[in-house]
Amino acid sequence: MKTKICYFINSAWYFELHWIERATAVLNAGYDVYLLAKFDDVSIYERLTKLGFKCVDTKIQEQNLNPLSFLSDTVRSFKFLKEIDPDIVHSITIKPGFISCLWVRFNNKKLVYSFVGLGRIFESNLKLFKLIRFFVVRAYRMIFSNLNCKVIFEHAVDRDKIIDLVKIPKEKTIIIDGAGINIDYFSYAIEPVFSHVKVLFASRMLWSKGLDTLIKVKEILRRDNVNFELLVAGIMVNNDRDAIKLSQIELWHNCGDITWLGQRNDVKELIEGVNIVALPSVYAEGIPRIILEAGAIGRASVTYNVGGCGSLIIDGYNGFIVEKNNIKEFSDKLSRLIVSDVERNKMGINARKRVVESYSSIDVIAKTISVYQDL
Repeated sequence: MKTKICYFINSAWYFELHWIERATAVLNAGYDVYLLAKFDDVSIYERLTKLGFKCVDTKIQEQNLNPLSFLSDTVRSFKFLKEIDPDIVHSITIKPGFISCLWVRFNNKKLVYSFVGLGRIFESNLKLFKLIRFFVVRAYRMIFSNLNCKVIFEHAVDRDKIIDLVKIPKEKTIIIDGAGINIDYFSYAIEPVFSHVKVLFASRMLWSKGLDTLIKVKEILRRDNVNFELLVAGIMVNNDRDAIKLSQIELWHNCGDITWLGQRNDVKELIEGVNIVALPSVYAEGIPRIILEAGAIGRASVTYNVGGCGSLIIDGYNGFIVEKNNIKEFSDKLSRLIVSDVERNKMGINARKRVVESYSSIDVIAKTISVYQDL
């Protein structure tokens, strides 16, 4: 009889973007794989079902903090989990993670919990999130104390913080470096030559991801006669106070501050067609996929020193790491890459080497399956 693994995550689009390669490998390894997630797009449901995943729409609203809504989500999710009766629940993101912990605790099942960045619950200084963090931390301390589980982190900074807050025994944790990247598909590509260097920003359209910072950087460098084209691609976000409105993005586009490309499915080709990738995010990142993809293709990146960015980028080797919110330093480092083709190309080659050596999806998949086998 096949071992049943149930992935429980907020959004199906996030699973398809970040987890599909790992989950497909688990499916091919002989596991029976279920997915509990919110499906906003029926085409994602159809694609995943066609691949062999058994999908259930949870209808969870990830940004809804209403306690009654959370109780309703919990009751509904418990029902789904009871029907599936998985041997292992692999939870990803905070709300499914909390619900999974409760269900596993009550039903004596095995749990794998992935912290893919700490997000606003653990990092925000807003009073609401600090209040939620207070209760979540104390609940986790109680739930994790006698749970048959393994907790996965993408980098050591997050692990150390959660161990300190939640008091999870270190032997119950493991670091697996990001989602991994298919280094054959994302192969090295020589930089194109343009009259002006092209910089790519690709992310969810949240203010905390730093697009407005890049626009300020562009203006600072323009005054120094250092010009570049800022290409922007990403996913629009609804029902989030941090979301950038489409009207604002279109205004920046019409003013010439950015070239808005919309949501794209050809990220590989986008990266191949630019010179640099920039992400001045202050969001509590795991290891940003766009920076992994850029490195695999041979593009240097500039990021703030947030979350897992500092574990992927070695400052001055495969890109630049900048102190958070230091726009002046970010401008200086981006300018350095723009004006020096030699340094930029050298860092691009190093970026490819770094990803191949430490972030191949083959290694990430093997480590993930090993976690299931060792539980």
